[in-house]
Amino acid sequence: MPQIPSGLKPWLVPIWNGSHQLIRAVRPFVSAVLFGRFERCVVCGRFGPMLYRPEYIPRRLVELWGLSPRLAKVLAQRESCLCAWCGAKLRARRIARVLLETYPVGRPSQRAATVAAWVRDPEIRQLRVAEINEVEGLHTLLGQLPGLSYSEFRDGQEPGAIVEGVRCEDLTRLTYADASIDLLITSETLEHVPNLEAALREIRRVLAPGGRHVFTVPLLPHVPRTFSRASLSPDGAIVPRMPLICHPGGDSGYPVFTEFGTDLPSLLRQSGFETTVALGELTQGDLAQVFICRKTIEGAANSTSRISSPDLRQEREMDPI
Repeated sequence: MPQIPSGLKPWLVPIWNGSHQLIRAVRPFVSAVLFGRFERCVVCGRFGPMLYRPEYIPRRLVELWGLSPRLAKVLAQRESCLCAWCGAKLRARRIARVLLETYPVGRPSQRAATVAAWVRDPEIRQLRVAEINEVEGLHTLLGQLPGLSYSEFRDGQEPGAIVEGVRCEDLTRLTYADASIDLLITSETLEHVPNLEAALREIRRVLAPGGRHVFTVPLLPHVPRTFSRASLSPDGAIVPRMPLICHPGGDSGYPVFTEFGTDLPSLLRQSGFETTVALGELTQGDLAQVFICRKTIEGAANSTSRISSPDLRQEREMDPI
């Protein structure tokens, strides 16, 4: 291979690096054209390409999790297929569709078709909504709701503290009052909570009668039972019960304490929720389900949530990927 003159390196290296960055930026758009990944985004309402990025599921995570090439690809679709306009990934758009179906507003012939329109509706603006950890792609629009309480978990901070303008909350020790939330939204959060039982108990406590927890968690179709990957010792150290996995890097990121299995709906019902699995069955080709947990009061005939809604229709059609 010919030696590059040292005087040319300062010029050629930026060009080389820039060309690779350009290819990485352009490739998802080319892929969208080749595979027809275009749709009108249910979040922002604009039509455009949905950008698939396989690098969102790193090789190390694939190895530690024991994913087949097929499952790794489908998980990457779930974690990407980003709207080129607002950045909402597939699982965020799935949550958006569930919100529109579960809390329909407007006349039947003119229902809100996007979250951008939904958040402007007077009825929706009455909802008391808690977004626990940012849902990328949805957060900006949810921020337009007067009743939104947005919080992040920050290790070492007391629940309820305000850090850099953002409220801190711990799902196992929520500071919200009893029955004070109509809609609680989480995405890829429950698996990182050390005490799942305490988190579900707290979520049920803060939800108003008829209130809902709408959420996503990573779930693989070949895992039949939910199990613990790790726990916390009394001094706060992580105690692995099997090889530890972190998201998103495998070895780096947030530790996974609970590996969810297909028994999750049953587990949620045992925790006192009425549960719906929305937008298709869990399969090797679709891992972007959304869970809806509704708090019921024994003996109550109807929901006393601020907005009543029909049961969410089961949807079998997968988003274009």
